[in-house]
Formats: sequence, C-alpha cells, structure tokens
Amino acid sequence: MQYEDEYSTARHQDLNCEFPDGQIYTVEDISPLWAQSNLESEEIISGDLDLILPANTIVDHARGKIKLNGPPELRNRPDKGKRRKLAQVGDRTVLVVRVQAPENIQTSNTMAELADSVFGADSGFPRANDPVNLRSQYKECSYEKLRFGVAANRVRVATNYGGTDIFNGAVTVDVTSPVGDGHVNMRNDISAKLNNMFGVSSPTELADYLMYCLPPGTMRGIAYAFYDSWMSVYSDVWCTYVSAQVHEIGHNLNLGHSNENGAYNDQSGMMGLSYSRSNTPAMCFNAAKSWQLGWYEGTNQVKTISLGGTRDYVGQLSGIINYNSADVTNNLSNTNPILIKLNQNQSPDDYYITYNAKASFNSGTLEGGNQVMVVRARGEGNRPAKSELVAKLSALGSYTITGFDGTQDSATIEVSAIDISIFSATVQICIGECSSSPAPTPSPAPFQISTPTPSASPSPSPTPTFSCPPGQ
Repeated sequence: MQYEDEYSTARHQDLNCEFPDGQIYTVEDISPLWAQSNLESEEIISGDLDLILPANTIVDHARGKIKLNGPPELRNRPDKGKRRKLAQVGDRTVLVVRVQAPENIQTSNTMAELADSVFGADSGFPRANDPVNLRSQYKECSYEKLRFGVAANRVRVATNYGGTDIFNGAVTVDVTSPVGDGHVNMRNDISAKLNNMFGVSSPTELADYLMYCLPPGTMRGIAYAFYDSWMSVYSDVWCTYVSAQVHEIGHNLNLGHSNENGAYNDQSGMMGLSYSRSNTPAMCFNAAKSWQLGWYEGTNQVKTISLGGTRDYVGQLSGIINYNSADVTNNLSNTNPILIKLNQNQSPDDYYITYNAKASFNSGTLEGGNQVMVVRARGEGNRPAKSELVAKLSALGSYTITGFDGTQDSATIEVSAIDISIFSATVQICIGECSSSPAPTPSPAPFQISTPTPSASPSPSPTPTFSCPPGQ
C-alpha cells in the first residue's frame, strides 16, 4: 500500500493482503523500499500474488494487521504472473460509500452529493449536474473506451445493520469503529457491513470499484488506493474532488505516480498532485500513463522508435485531443502521431513523448501546456511503474539521451516549431542521424478554446497502495 500525506511529498508504501471477504490487512515489519523494489521488478505483482504465511503468524483482526513469524513465501498464481496487461476498456461500475460512525460523526456530503460528484447528471439524482467528474473525465480521455457507470440499485437483505439500500450508485454504511481507531479498522468495518447488509461474500459483488468516503478525522492523508484492485479510500470531502477521484481510480487501474524530480510533482496529468477543487483541473494523463492505458492503440497515431525497428520520426506530433480526430468544426482533424515511445531493450527505461495540448478535455493541464513532453518510465506499460518527467520542450528546444540502449548512438528529440492553432508540434525524433528533415504542414485557421485558470495552489495528493491477494 502506498499512502501519502496531504502536506508533504513523503510517501509510505506497505505490503497488504486481501482476504476473500474483502478485508485488507497490512503486513507489519516489511521495508517500504523492499516492497517498492519488488513491485517494480515484478517479483511482487499486485492482484496476482498469493502470500503464504509462515506458521504461528499473528493475524490481528482488531487492528487489521498481520505480524509475521519469519519470511513469507511469495507465490505468483499460475494463471497470471508476468504478462502484458490488457487495455483498460469497457463498462465498469462504481459504488460510492458514505459512512456514519459512532457519536454522529459522518461523511460531510450526502449520498446525492457524492453520486453527483462522481457521475454528474448520470447519477440519476434530481438536480445532479456536476460538469467534470470521475465518469466524464475518463469517458473523455479514453474517447468512451472506458465507461464508469453507477452500481445497480440493491435492497438490503438485513436491515439490523443500519445504513441504506444502494441507490443511484451510492450507499450509506453505519460502522461501529470510531474515527479514532483509524482508516484501516474503518475500511474493514465498512467491507464487513456491506457483506452483511447485502448478503454477499465480498463487496466486489456489488460493483467493480468501491470508493470509501471516510468521515473527517479518520485518516491523516487525503486518499489512497490499491494497485490493480477495487478499493480506494478518501478523507471526507476529498471524495468529491475530481483530481483525487481520477488519481486514485488510476491506481486501481494499475497506474503508478507521475513524478518530477523524484516526487509526484508532474502536474501535466492526473497521476501527479491532486487538488482540493470540485470540477478542475480538467486534464488526462502523461505520455507514459496514456501508453499503459492502451486507449489509443491500433492506429498509426501510436508509434515505436527503436534500434531494431524504425529509428526516427520526422513530422507533426499532436496531442491526445487529436486522437482519430474528425472534428472539422474546430479544425482538429488530423492523423498525426499522438504518442511515441523510444523503446530500449538493454535498459529498463523507455521514453514516451506527446504534445500536451492545453485544450478541450485537457484544457486544465497545469504544467507543460502546448509543449512537447518527454517522460521516462520502466515496466513496458505492464505494471504500476513510476514515471519521471524529464523534458518540457518549446519551439527550438531539444532533449538528448546519450548511449541509447547501450550503444554509442544518442537519441534526440528536437522541436522545430509549434502551431497552437492546430495543437501540433513539428518534431525530429531520431536514434543517431535523422534520415530526413521535417516538412512544413499547412495549418488550418485557428479557433478559440476557453481554458480555465486554476484558482488555488496545488496540494500533494495521497495515492496508491498495492495489495497482495488472499493469504493461504
């Protein structure tokens, strides 16, 4: 589990185990550095790994902790293991959970307000009209390839546990855990109550993703989530902020942090900082995350450059708002590349390049707007690797990678021009010498797009967590 504090960029990452009933326990005395290094090397694959507990291990149900009596055995499931993750596409359901704790301490927002903040008018509640939310932003960024919908209405089979029925993608759960017992106890209490209220063996029978909106004072940070999992946890009103929603569900989709200078400060996309604002910023993901999500595959707008294949690209580079675009009205129609990967085989690091168009559903990007962005990441797009923003290039800017893929050649990204009217840059991306020079591309007439201005300074967001599935 990775857990961030709202007021610092320090991160805390734990190893967690999920049991079949949805209870998630933290394994104590595991070094965070060990956990992170094993996650990045795929020795630990979140969601694919069984943790075999040694004899006399203490499982503390009251605290949600596991105390090991010796080293555990990590065993990848035979039907999973190291493999290419599929693109994140399709219809997924979400259930937003409001919490009533003892002493009348409860999540600040009503069920209707929570559902509105996540689904907007699609929640079905009267007067729901949140314009930028979890559902709308993923729908826009993925070009409707990933669609989050409300969990099905469901009536409780047992009313003696309190709470409410599931209605329009939201539910209220009464817990016995006081806020002073902390977020680990409360999240497990919520899971147990949901199972009892609705007669299920795990909360995953109620929705694909569950957002636990904890009452104020339960946790120190602002939010966290588990990699390749179904649960995300928020501190009260942070459940309603679109950047926190998209960020934490991003961890559920197996996305790691977007870093800059070693901390998750890449503000060009949603996997960097989060912001205490309801409907802004409207932005998507950096080039490495966009590649991993797989939404833009299958067209000539996604290209790979490598030593053993195509060694260069010279021409126009556009942003994701230009994907498969036939928007003639706004002059966005083109088939330029929008994502380019500089692939290395001898090095674990690859480089991902896009033009960060500050327009449309990415109009709120807070860094590198209308610049060519270069991001370094490991993992080949298969696992939650952290990415590092290494260059933001304006016209006449360049970035060089020396000793590319263990050779004497350098890889160079050069920007000769930027045309904001069509949200494209003229680039040369080459390993060694470029084989040709860029040719100018006729530019359609410019058009006006309104770009919102951030109203507050960003605050660091809490973020993922990774869990290892059921202990045996």
